[in-house]
Amino acid sequence: MRKTLINLLLTVLLLPILAACGAAGDGTSTGGTASGAAAGSAAASGAPTPIETEAASVAAGVAATTAATTAAETTTAETTETSAAGGADGSNIRVALVTDVGKVNDGTFNQFAFQGLQRAEQELGAQIDYIETQQQGDYEKNLEQFASGDYDLVIGVGFLMGDAIKAAASRHPDVNFAIVDFAYGDNPPANVKGLVFQEDQAGYLAGTMAALVSQSNTIGVVGGIEEVPAVKKFVQGYEAGAKAQKPDISVRQVYIPSFTDPAAGGEAARSMIAEGADVIFGAGGQTGSGAIQEAAKQGAFVIGVDQDEYTTTFRGGSTEGADKIVTSAIKRVDNAVFDTIQSVVEGNFSNELYVGTVENGGIDYAEAHDASAVVTADIKAKVDEVKEGLSNGSIQTGVQVQ
Repeated sequence: MRKTLINLLLTVLLLPILAACGAAGDGTSTGGTASGAAAGSAAASGAPTPIETEAASVAAGVAATTAATTAAETTTAETTETSAAGGADGSNIRVALVTDVGKVNDGTFNQFAFQGLQRAEQELGAQIDYIETQQQGDYEKNLEQFASGDYDLVIGVGFLMGDAIKAAASRHPDVNFAIVDFAYGDNPPANVKGLVFQEDQAGYLAGTMAALVSQSNTIGVVGGIEEVPAVKKFVQGYEAGAKAQKPDISVRQVYIPSFTDPAAGGEAARSMIAEGADVIFGAGGQTGSGAIQEAAKQGAFVIGVDQDEYTTTFRGGSTEGADKIVTSAIKRVDNAVFDTIQSVVEGNFSNELYVGTVENGGIDYAEAHDASAVVTADIKAKVDEVKEGLSNGSIQTGVQVQ
């Protein structure tokens, strides 16, 4: 700060002399630098556009870093105090997000992770960027773009990115990484933090709701890729929660080998409804969203996943079937992402595994919204009772997925 004030004082004293010599017209300005720093934020315009994945964009990212650093060095004490009013000042911290296949507005955990990133920009002042992965083969390339671009933290979304994150962390030991829905066991890389959740608890709450709402005593769940532990925990937790309420209930299950095939999800939902299911849980990204959209159109009640799909998939009640979504099984990926970024800002990032549970607020269920007439006070009270049991440990899901 002392150096900054001295520089400012020298500038004020020397400017008239430089102007007299014709030096003031050399085209250099701190205003241009500040503009470059603002361009480094993917969400600055309010309508975020993903950065390109070509090598030219890597150079642009490095240039943005240099600009942002210069701008930060000329920040006054008053501005610093303002940005830090809500906590640590993260204006010098650069954070990047690499989505799983999908987009930051696709209504899945990609979107929830992005919301955590945006919150860090707004509340901590962090500089943010992101890439929307187009196919699984792009994981390593996308991660490398940020890891080699002078970022402080690179976050990958999704279990399938586990190997790519580990490889990138090995190549860049001075960069911090985090990954949603993946844990590296007892010996995680020193610079990688896993962010995992007890999806079986979320599934258990969803199954409880489904059993209490169902009139046919047959319910269904459309899962995504079966090899992904989070998906299996959702599905198995759903069955366990339903059977805890109605031991004789029939739970139809199907796994679809894609998170981005809503048509396949819809077809699976139609098949389950034809078999008598009157509640469908979609637990497979966009595939699951396709399932519940189709099921709602068919007149079945539905349950969303990851975040409140009444808000995303059913657009806050403005699309067909919004009155059929009774809840969503929520995992607060946004909070986990924000907390991880905050740890980097505050200088206490570690590779200790984060586990989101009902107890710590990482797992929850959404309100019924337009289906509140179906989810009666008695049903809600019962689900809340189960939620409290999961929180205090008196209820265990019994699900064990490695």
